[in-house]
Amino acid sequence: MMKYIYFSLICWFFALTTKAQDAVVFPYQVIANKMVIQIKLNGKLVPMIFDTGGRNSISTALKTEFNAPVVGSIGILDANSNKKQIEVLQLETVGFSGGNAGTVASNILFKNPRFLVLDSEIFPCIGVQGYIGSDLLQDCTVDIDDQKKEIRITKGGRSSLMSDRQVLPFVDDAKGIPIVSVNVGKYDEIRMMFDTGSDAFLSLKNDAYERLKTDGLVQVLREGEGGGSIGVNGRGGAGKQIMVQVPELLIGSFMFTNARAKVGNPPETLLGYQSLKYGKVTIDYVNKLFLFSPFSSEKVDLIDAKHNWNLEIYVHDGQYLVATVWGKLIGQVAVGDVLTHINGKAIKAIPFCESLTSGLPILKENTKLVFTLKTHSGVKNITVLKD
Repeated sequence: MMKYIYFSLICWFFALTTKAQDAVVFPYQVIANKMVIQIKLNGKLVPMIFDTGGRNSISTALKTEFNAPVVGSIGILDANSNKKQIEVLQLETVGFSGGNAGTVASNILFKNPRFLVLDSEIFPCIGVQGYIGSDLLQDCTVDIDDQKKEIRITKGGRSSLMSDRQVLPFVDDAKGIPIVSVNVGKYDEIRMMFDTGSDAFLSLKNDAYERLKTDGLVQVLREGEGGGSIGVNGRGGAGKQIMVQVPELLIGSFMFTNARAKVGNPPETLLGYQSLKYGKVTIDYVNKLFLFSPFSSEKVDLIDAKHNWNLEIYVHDGQYLVATVWGKLIGQVAVGDVLTHINGKAIKAIPFCESLTSGLPILKENTKLVFTLKTHSGVKNITVLKD
């Protein structure tokens, strides 16, 4: 789980000018489960993360390079509900890249947009310098097709969506973000933000989980102890972890069954990037409408979509450390214990960025391993499972 930024205050609206046409189609790459696009900021071609759950932001290095005027500051919450006060600056122009050749389309241009200034440890790992969020797109309609790895941005709304029975309206207090009500089971509804910046298929906010649990609409798969994901304001603190299975999730009338989700502290329940594997998404920001168009008419059973190790690790300062301990391993291993061997073979430390973008092949290729760990009570060999 990586960064998400929530709109806690008002959205900014920008002047949108057009030349020749009113739409642009451009490609994106997926690096470490992030959608990376090329976009022109103040005339400079810059790689950025496309994040519908976030806000426009650039790195401190770009702020210095552009020497853009600071127009204020704002407090934000990230995916772990960490708070931070951040500078706001104003750029001159933003234009999207169009075509495979990487040329910048001149037909849609945003003038005087505002950007937050922030840095993230994932920026150098995937070669980006910020985020493009929903606040830039308030006068547009956005179509995302993950099969083609293409985004289409069209000036204005799309009136034809209003008659589509599968379209979901934004909730009243969405503040310009694609937050909609979806069904869990046939009758209960929860709020959900469509967030391309989220790595997972589904992430449940604590209060939604508590209500669904009371109503018997989720099944607890495992409980654990560990740290939160990396947000723009840092890694979340260690605490209780819960993983659940949602037997039925309906987006419009399309059903997903047996979706796994971690419970946490995002400002909203999140439908993340992984959902794009199963359908196209259209977001009409003008008319505040969201449409999920599945690639198949059959419901999708996610029971085998993703398995999780019952001991999760991450790289820090050249070591593999335990991030989360699940189930029966609690008490045997603790967060922060050091992994030194897998199946009796010493593992070579890799840089954080390599762990994020590539990871250890042995963890991808197996479902049962023996970890050797340095713990507070000595060296231990622990059998870990992916289930």
